[in-house]
Amino acid sequence: MNRIRIDRGPGVGDPVHVWWSAGAAAPTEFVWRGRRYHVRVAEQAEGGSPKPVGKARRVRIRTTDGLACVLSQEAGGTWRMYRLVRSGGER
Repeated sequence: MNRIRIDRGPGVGDPVHVWWSAGAAAPTEFVWRGRRYHVRVAEQAEGGSPKPVGKARRVRIRTTDGLACVLSQEAGGTWRMYRLVRSGGER
């Protein structure tokens, strides 16, 4: 069985620098902890609003190299790593 584990450990809460493509609804690339990631799939995360109005917008992302995470944009516009999602079946 392949279980999903949510990680709130090291790196969570770190600032993330994001880049957008023209007309994109979510970041298309981001840098976290000095490494650049290319977004393969992005979707609105549960509990996040599409546009930040007093609370954070959350976007669930899977990168081209397999990182699964949730990025959060604060009302002031700053992006942070909100959550890492790792597959429990991977070694």
